[in-house]
Amino acid sequence: MIPRPLDEWHEDRGDVLWWCWRDGAWLGEPPYVGTPLDLGHTVECHTHAETGEAPAARFMVGGWPGYHTHWTPLPTQPYAPTTPRSHP
Repeated sequence: MIPRPLDEWHEDRGDVLWWCWRDGAWLGEPPYVGTPLDLGHTVECHTHAETGEAPAARFMVGGWPGYHTHWTPLPTQPYAPTTPRSHP
């Protein structure tokens, strides 16, 4: 649980938990899971598809948010449940 700064992460580490330290405190949101190499996806909003006009807007969604400052390793998987439940 010792947070490491962004510059200590290397791609060989793979996915980790990313946190944001800002103004002397943690940002207060859940961590981002992934790597700074995550690209996300481009989404186009077609508002005039029937007329053949260009898309009204393009957005990049998902991927590395870019404002996280520290990371911690992912926790190990939990132990197996003691009483397995069947799925409905």
